[in-house]
Amino acid sequence: MSCSISILGGVGEIGMNMYVYETDKSAVIVDCGVMFADNNFPGIDYVIPGFDYIEKIKHKLRGIFITHGHEDHVGAVPILLRKYNLPVFGGRLSLGILAAKGRARHCPFELNFVDPRQTVRAGDFSITFLPVTHSISDTYALHIETEGFSALHCSDFKIDQTPVGGEPFRPADFTALAEKGLTALLIDSTNAEREGFTHSESSIRDNLLKIFRNAQGRVFFTTFSSNVDRFKQVFDIARECGRKIVLEGAALDRNVNIAADLGYVELPKDLMVDLKTAKKMDPDKICYIITGCQGETNSTLYRVVSGERKDLSVKEGDLFVISARVIPGNEKNLINLVNMIYKAGGSVVDIGKNRIHVSGHASQEEIKLMVNFTRPKFVIPIHGEPVHLITMKRMLKSMSILDNDNVLLIEDGDRLTFENGEIAKKDRVETDKIYIDLRGHFAIDEESVRERKHLSRDGVVTVVVQKNTDGSFELPPVVETAGFTPEEKSIQKLKDFLAEHMPELMNDNDYDSTVIKEGLRRLTKRFFKKTLDRRPLVVPVVLEK
Repeated sequence: MSCSISILGGVGEIGMNMYVYETDKSAVIVDCGVMFADNNFPGIDYVIPGFDYIEKIKHKLRGIFITHGHEDHVGAVPILLRKYNLPVFGGRLSLGILAAKGRARHCPFELNFVDPRQTVRAGDFSITFLPVTHSISDTYALHIETEGFSALHCSDFKIDQTPVGGEPFRPADFTALAEKGLTALLIDSTNAEREGFTHSESSIRDNLLKIFRNAQGRVFFTTFSSNVDRFKQVFDIARECGRKIVLEGAALDRNVNIAADLGYVELPKDLMVDLKTAKKMDPDKICYIITGCQGETNSTLYRVVSGERKDLSVKEGDLFVISARVIPGNEKNLINLVNMIYKAGGSVVDIGKNRIHVSGHASQEEIKLMVNFTRPKFVIPIHGEPVHLITMKRMLKSMSILDNDNVLLIEDGDRLTFENGEIAKKDRVETDKIYIDLRGHFAIDEESVRERKHLSRDGVVTVVVQKNTDGSFELPPVVETAGFTPEEKSIQKLKDFLAEHMPELMNDNDYDSTVIKEGLRRLTKRFFKKTLDRRPLVVPVVLEK
């Protein structure tokens, strides 16, 4: 039996993870996540994989299998489930987060909770959930088997022997796969550039404790809203330092309460206070845990620092602890926020001098260990940008157990088909991206995004001409601009230019407003390109009396 792996997202970028494993009769989806948009996507909150290929194989789909609860792996699942009624399988925390998303959208999901090392049968596939350590509990590598093929889909992981939550990493789970024979290892490449080992989550506790003890005023702590293990440490530290906790941020409040309901974290009533109570307390007795570690404009951190929040703002002596790595593209956002914090009298812990964050992803030595544990025939780097994928391929050249040709570099849209443990074919499937604007929940195509970029860069010009009852046009036309303000003499030159060339567009015997509009658009673009080196969006309007 042949088995193919189709990459719909997550290879060539950080985020938007979505993979399809498929035989002639069955198909399963692994993850369906979002990629957070940066300033290159004006007005866009996040990007998700397109579902064109899913539509083609919907008759074969047997379920969605979730590796863990981070947004770049589950954030688009609710959108997918609006179109396809599929069972979802995953850990309790991951599916707890999904269930909350479903309730918020009035869209109940069929959720199937799994236990560590449990095997689920889905059509031609047997899928075993093998626990790995990461920065969120209930993270799994998926051992996917069908006749003549087996793969370990190891998305986000690191080898942590002292995790804050869950059990330590168990090598025996993975050496057992080598004994059975493993066709392919799909493995997280995010930290492929980093030498050595990734530090344990528990290793930052002492540094955080020291920072909290030395803080004289209020402490504002932020990390990714799904980093429950980090919050668990902060709760313990706050109690030890005599500080109460305020949770601020919808996603944060949701995730922490889900984790508490499922027993992953404790929320003692004597530790938690509301905002109204906190404002009456001494500054050195309170810690605000807030969202916005990437400087997102809709986050609590941004709204507090920018002054948008009237009930909570930066004061002299406040200390901000940003316990997260900066996702590429967000650097300017955070630098601006840090400057605003200092101008308002606060300060920010220097993450370069204080270890207040550790990655949840494997570094080079852990990647090598996983390859050694599993001894796959093929290694397929995933979950990374080209620099990460290529670095991993180069790094694994030194391992004697692998032929360099068996480290496969792929990209979104690639499909690998395996037969009898070998690659029978590599081809392409349909892939695209869907851009989400949360204000109104718009789904936007790529053409509309290009138009938004065009608008943000070069602005808009509206040209209005009026057609009289006798068939003539009132000249010169009315010209208005938005997004930029040309000099008045430039506007006058444009009017004169259009008045001069408008007769070329006229045909009294066969008037066509569409032809007139297109001509106005073409003439206006020509003028701005030649005289001002701009390419604005041109909106022609023809009015008739």
